[in-house]
Amino acid sequence: MRQYATISACVALTLAATGCAFESGLNPAHFQYTQRVYDAKVAGKGAIEMPKSVQAETFKGNPTSFTGGGTTLAMPMGLITREAATTAFGDVFTEGVALVEATPPQSAYAATVKPRVTAFSYQYNQLRNLGFAVTPMVEMSLTVSLSAGDGKPVWERVFQSGNVEGETYFLSGSPGEEISKTAHRTLMKLMQEAADAVHRELRGAKAAASGTSPRAD
Repeated sequence: MRQYATISACVALTLAATGCAFESGLNPAHFQYTQRVYDAKVAGKGAIEMPKSVQAETFKGNPTSFTGGGTTLAMPMGLITREAATTAFGDVFTEGVALVEATPPQSAYAATVKPRVTAFSYQYNQLRNLGFAVTPMVEMSLTVSLSAGDGKPVWERVFQSGNVEGETYFLSGSPGEEISKTAHRTLMKLMQEAADAVHRELRGAKAAASGTSPRAD
C-alpha cells in the first residue's frame, strides 16, 4: 500500500497499515521560553508540588487524524510539566521556586502550585495542505491548583490551549518530534498564563491585606 512520504515511511495511508511507535523526550529548547518581567514579584519562595507519580506520567496514544492513525507517540508529560512549571513560576517569586512532593499544612513557602496536564491530543494535519505537507497540531488542558502559604486552597483552574499549530513540513524522519516541539511550546504558554494568574492573585491578596491597590503589570 502506498505510504505518505511527507510523514515518513512509517506512516501509512490507512489507519491499520503500520504500527510504528515514536518516542520523544524532554527538551527545554522546544519551550521557546521568554522570561516574564513583572512589575513586582511575590515575596518569598513558591512551591511546585508534584508527587513522583505525577512527574512520571507518560502520554502514549494515537493521533486523532487519519494521517498517521496507525502510529503511536510516547511523551514524558510529567517531566515536561515539571520543567515548564519550575521555569515559568520561577519568574513569579523573589526567591524562585522549590520542587516538592508534598507541602505541609504550615510551610515556609509563600504559596503552593500544583500543575498537571489533564488532557492532550494531537494530529498530523495533511488535509489543510492538500496532501503535500503536514502541519502538526496539538490540543491540551492544564489544571493548576493554588494554595496559600498556610495551606488553604485558593482556587483550581483549567487553562485550555485550543488547537495549536506547529510548523508545517514536507518531510520528517521524526514526525513524533514535530508533535513534541509543538506540545512543549503549547505547555509553556499555558504555564505562563497560569503563572500570570497566580501572580495577580497573590499580589491582589497582599494589596487587600495592606489596604492598597496593586499596580497593573
